[in-house]
Amino acid sequence: MVFKNLHIAKFFLCSFIGVPLWFIFTVPAIASDADFTPNLQKAYAEIFKLRLQAGRELIARENPKNAFRVYVENYADMVELLNSEDQTAYDKLAGKEDERLTIIESTDKKSPYNRFLRAELKIHWALLKIRFGHEVKAAWSIIQAYRLLEENQKLFPKFVPNLKSLGCLHVLVGSIPENQKWVTGILGLKGNIQQGLKELELASHDRIWGLEASFCEFFIQAYILPYNDTVNEALLQAVKAHDDNLNLNFLATAISLKGGRTEQAASLIRKSPYDASYLYCPVFELYKGEINLFQGHYPQAAVAYQSYIRNFKGKTFLKDTYYKLFLCTWLGGDEKKGIAYIQKIPTVGSTVAESDKAAQKFYENYAKTNTLPHKSLVRIRLAFDAGYYEKAFDEAENLSENNFSQPKDKADFNYRLARVYQKTAQPDKAIAYYDRAIALSDKYKEAQWHFGASSALQLGYIYQEKNQKTKARSYFEKALAYKRHEYKTSIDNKARAALTVMGF
Repeated sequence: MVFKNLHIAKFFLCSFIGVPLWFIFTVPAIASDADFTPNLQKAYAEIFKLRLQAGRELIARENPKNAFRVYVENYADMVELLNSEDQTAYDKLAGKEDERLTIIESTDKKSPYNRFLRAELKIHWALLKIRFGHEVKAAWSIIQAYRLLEENQKLFPKFVPNLKSLGCLHVLVGSIPENQKWVTGILGLKGNIQQGLKELELASHDRIWGLEASFCEFFIQAYILPYNDTVNEALLQAVKAHDDNLNLNFLATAISLKGGRTEQAASLIRKSPYDASYLYCPVFELYKGEINLFQGHYPQAAVAYQSYIRNFKGKTFLKDTYYKLFLCTWLGGDEKKGIAYIQKIPTVGSTVAESDKAAQKFYENYAKTNTLPHKSLVRIRLAFDAGYYEKAFDEAENLSENNFSQPKDKADFNYRLARVYQKTAQPDKAIAYYDRAIALSDKYKEAQWHFGASSALQLGYIYQEKNQKTKARSYFEKALAYKRHEYKTSIDNKARAALTVMGF
């Protein structure tokens, strides 16, 4: 499951966790037709590494009615479909869900594995349903999985594998804001972030599924909670210890790019084990493109982005990729070709991913105004996103808000400069720029820019660090109040998580 910003898929893909002493050396069968054999354990490990062919070859040696074979085979199908976004392949496999659930349901109902494996399959298919546009069905599958896991926990409180998915689901439920808790109450969903993280921490020590549990922990730290140097070092150590795991390498690369660690991402890509033995992953081209774009290697970036467009058969990140191709050619000096890429944005892909939403919004703004952004502002943003903060300061040195004629550019400039000050340990200087970005965004709120919400979120973090909880709360709540901007999902998740951590 290797998607640039869709590692949320892995959020639910945890597995069995720390086990009692008698369970260390073998996973017992729950009936003659349910045996997690060493061969299937190896298949699972290969699939998690993204070596699907090797995993499938191992699966083929097992009894088709073995519930654990069904589980691992379903896992492999999910990974492949999430990676390819092949609608035809999904349609062909859709009928397998009920067939596989029937096999698992026929196993010993007095065993905790019966409910556990059923819940796993429901989570797998929920992720696929989300990916292929069946959100309501996916939500129901998640609720069903949650109820199976909760029931299993009550019946078998010492059955630690159950905690793996509950940990992820408890974090998810815990991220919901207080004013929406009534929904989860009606559905019977309970949990909090701390509880979920504790459960995942227990999971990380398991000899079979521990790495996947750690994967989920790293994802949560990077995409929902504040990510720090301690967590980053732990991630790098995990990659080093498992240098043949392409999935973990890709997660670390995505997190590095997200967090302004471009040189770290470049190093990870160079050391990637990626070869013909692994599943072909078009997202690899996006990582290469992003690194080269941030480093100012525009022709190399364009080659990587074009490769993604040629080889990916799905819809995700296509709008964003054409936007990035615009940046490569426009910043490289070919404005005419850059505009041709802009015109492609509305004709391709979807707007499920936030980066695709942002690209579509960029196109709509260009179509409405027929104006391109200020190049210095784009360079500041790219330098910041890359983690090249001195370069961003150099680009902004002789600029002020007055250099920009468009209100959106003024708000953007204030937000970008604030981010650079914050990242260079100058939060007090950042505050005024964030407040100005908020003021401009509120003045033109019908435009629904993200700068106000993004600034409010960061001010929440700043005041949280200062232990000014009341102020922090007010800014996190303000971030949640902004409607329909392109980054609403991720900003809301982070603001909700921060409020939960502070006890609000």
